[in-house]
Amino acid sequence: MRNKYFVIITVLILSLIFSNCSEVKDDISEPEELEGVHPEGFGTASSDNFHSFAIQAKGWDMTGCQKCHASDYSGGVTEVSCVDCHTSNEGPEACNTCHGVFADETRIAPPTDIGNNFDTSAKGVGAHTAHVYENELGLGIGCYECHPGDTDEVDYVASHSDGLPAEMSFGSFASSGLSAPSYNSDFSCSNTYCHGNFEFGTIQGNNFSPVWNIVDGTQAACGTCHGKDGTPTPVGHFGNFEADNCVTCHPATFNDDGSLNKFNHINGEANIN
Repeated sequence: MRNKYFVIITVLILSLIFSNCSEVKDDISEPEELEGVHPEGFGTASSDNFHSFAIQAKGWDMTGCQKCHASDYSGGVTEVSCVDCHTSNEGPEACNTCHGVFADETRIAPPTDIGNNFDTSAKGVGAHTAHVYENELGLGIGCYECHPGDTDEVDYVASHSDGLPAEMSFGSFASSGLSAPSYNSDFSCSNTYCHGNFEFGTIQGNNFSPVWNIVDGTQAACGTCHGKDGTPTPVGHFGNFEADNCVTCHPATFNDDGSLNKFNHINGEANIN
C-alpha cells in the first residue's frame, strides 16, 4: 500500500514540475519588435528627426538608449550597434559627439557647439579654436582652464551635460591673484592674467577685456594686453620699444626666426635675460 501511495505522490510531483516548466517556457517573451519605435530619419543627420535632437531634448540623458542598445551601445536587444557610427573610443559618450568635430575625436572644442552652431558669433563657438587649437600667442589652453572639471558625480559625461550656457570657472593659468577673473554678460572676459591682468614689480599689464565672439585678431593684438603710447611696452617699463626690440631683453620669448616662442610667452614669467 505504501508503494502505491509513493507512486501516486511521485507522479503528482513530476506532473507539477513539468507543468511549471511548460508555463515558464510559455511566459518567455521574444524581443519586442522595434520597428517604428523611432521616427523616420532618426539616423539621418540632415533630418529634423535626427536622434541628436531627441537626446538633447532629454538633457543628454542616454540611459534610455542603453536599455535597448546595451550599456556599451554595442547593439543589445535591437542588435543595432551605435558604435558603428560613433567610432571614437568612448562611443556615443565621446566629447566630440556633442561638441567639436564628430569625425575627429582630437577636436572636442567648438565648432560645432551643442546647439549645432558653427559661426564664431555664437556664444557657444566664439574663440574656442583660437584658444585651443590655433593659439599663435601661447600654448593651447585646456578645457578646464575656463570650465570646471571637478564633479562629485562618478559619471562626468552625464553630470556635466546640462546645456548652454556652459559654466565658467577660470583656472590658475587665467588668474593673476590681483582680482578674480570673470566672464561677463557682453561675452567679454575681464581680470584675466592672459589678457593683461598682471604685475611684475612696477610693470603693469593693460587688463584688457577681450570680447569672446570677436575673432578678427583685434582682441589679441600685440599691445592690447601690455602696451602704452602705441607700442607693446607695458606701463611702468622703461622706454618705449617696438615689438622688434623686445627680443633684446626677452630672448627666450622669441624663436630664431623672430616669431613668438609659445612656451615662454603668456607663461607667468617675465623671461628677462
